[in-house]
Amino acid sequence: MIFNKLWGRNGHRSEADIVADIYRAFRRHDPLHGTNPRIQVEVSDGVATLRGVVRGGGQRGMAAKLAAEVEGVESVRNELLDDPTLKGTIAHALAVHPQLGLSTRVVWIRSYNGVVTLGGPVSSQAQQMTAEAAIRSVPGVVDVVNRLVVSSDL
Repeated sequence: MIFNKLWGRNGHRSEADIVADIYRAFRRHDPLHGTNPRIQVEVSDGVATLRGVVRGGGQRGMAAKLAAEVEGVESVRNELLDDPTLKGTIAHALAVHPQLGLSTRVVWIRSYNGVVTLGGPVSSQAQQMTAEAAIRSVPGVVDVVNRLVVSSDL
């Protein structure tokens, strides 16, 4: 029996080939590819699941649209986060943490594709390290650059 390498014996495309085509679609779309998004793709039974972090909500939607257009994808489960949403989640986590209670009026947060930078004054090295640990546990955070500075003025 002869069959195309893109098609399995049951007449369906392999999940690995569908995933590869989704990544190719992302690379061909400059507004998405140009920001170097951190997207992981899984395909199971025709359902493409997208996870990771993109710059904005428009990229989140575009990634889902591009994945949905790939042959063999029946539906898309879009679990992507975007940087503005991630920043809000982090600000909330810092504010409600029982040992921190840090405000974004004092501490600043930046996120680029899930790489989070924290800056501003904190009262102790323990608070500096606790803030970093709290942020690392937030879903979607890829890495943390800790620029918090211990200040005796607090």
